[in-house]
Amino acid sequence: MHSKKTVLKKSDIIYHLLKGWRIILLFTVLGFMLGVVAIGAGYIRGEMAKEYKITSSVVVVALNEKDQFSSKTNVPYKTDVDIARDIAEDAKYIIKSQKNMERVIDSLDLKGVSPGMISSNLSLSRYGDTEIIELSLLWRSEREGLQIMEAINKSSDSLLLETMRIGRINVIDQPKASFIVGGNIGITTWFYAALVGFIAGLLFCLIRFVFGATMINSSDLEDIFEIDLLATLPYDKRFAYSKQFPDSDSPISDDLKSLSHMLINRMDRYGYNKIYITSPSRMEGRTCVVANVALYLAQLGKKTLLIDCDLANPQLGAMFFDDLKYEQTLNALYRGDSDKLDAVLHVNGCLDILPVILEKVPENFNDAMLGALADVMKGYDYVLIDAAPVGSDAEVLRLNDISDAALFIVRSDFSTIETIKHSVHRINKSDIPIIGGVFNASSSWKDAFKKTRKYADNLDKAVSKRRKKERRGKQA
Repeated sequence: MHSKKTVLKKSDIIYHLLKGWRIILLFTVLGFMLGVVAIGAGYIRGEMAKEYKITSSVVVVALNEKDQFSSKTNVPYKTDVDIARDIAEDAKYIIKSQKNMERVIDSLDLKGVSPGMISSNLSLSRYGDTEIIELSLLWRSEREGLQIMEAINKSSDSLLLETMRIGRINVIDQPKASFIVGGNIGITTWFYAALVGFIAGLLFCLIRFVFGATMINSSDLEDIFEIDLLATLPYDKRFAYSKQFPDSDSPISDDLKSLSHMLINRMDRYGYNKIYITSPSRMEGRTCVVANVALYLAQLGKKTLLIDCDLANPQLGAMFFDDLKYEQTLNALYRGDSDKLDAVLHVNGCLDILPVILEKVPENFNDAMLGALADVMKGYDYVLIDAAPVGSDAEVLRLNDISDAALFIVRSDFSTIETIKHSVHRINKSDIPIIGGVFNASSSWKDAFKKTRKYADNLDKAVSKRRKKERRGKQA
């Protein structure tokens, strides 16, 4: 099989992101909650450590030991301002120097405090390219922190002049203390944690899209897999959530009729009258589509036989009949317990159905069963076989012996691209033509919020209910 390269479309990405809005929201909420926890933990830490932030600001001026500027006057010139700015970086180094820290400790007679403790908690930043320096000290005690900051300002003034022989430090803002809410963790942690969670949710959805991309564009059936698209069936809530046939005003009704006419034209063109309908996975709407097509063919006066060959998960009979007897099934026919007159059920003027019931150990397509099917197909204009998904059951390919072609149904945004590729590859390798493809429950990115798993849940309940009923019947 020749496959064209898959092209990622912006609409596909938008659709999958919107489809994963719950996951994105969950990650965002988790990120926000982690931010709250971090704030709370930091606040407790701050309460326990009593961490305070002491701030002050100073300015470096070009004064000598006689408090005179370089011009030997009390008024600074531009040269004095330039000198002050030139030595501002030197002043920062001197302020945080070990010698200065030792002088502070000695002046306050601090016990259990080392120069490194003060230096590591002291931050200096120059205000632009000016001679102004801002100081910030994180300390465990408000009173002691203020004393240390005052001592730093005072000691730095004398040490700078002593070291550089020029330059003094004048205080602009006197030291003030503020308690750090949440320790070093700021309130904005909530926002950033939520933002990180939001981004993580987006990345998760994108990764899931890349490694588990599904088909949401009907054109991909032709562009990627080179299968002629016979119909694109729109998403119909009433049709998808039940096993009922669509009303005449349903948006899917006309599309199913169109599919029926296109299928007739295609089968007549190639001389086919027996096809089986399969899909990559279960729950793709295969049974609902084939049942409705068979009804429309019968309405056109075509003598049609509908056969249920999904032996592991039969559903076709339940769409037409409330109760099935063993004698009225494929199971009884191939075992010889019924002849085809008894096993084949008459639905209306031109439509017959051969259902199958679920058994504890489902049968395989053995020669006896295929022979019985080939015999019962005689005399019909068209035979439609509801087969199991070829992507998960290779046994379906045994139907090639009694069929002319296969009709391939893909549900929008359901099976992964890899599963579809695997399914198409199986059919092509088995040397049976694919007469065309149907893109079911077509959606756009606007429908991402509307689609749910209710269809799958309802179908699972129906299957479970039918199996319980069959088990009670056997026990009786």
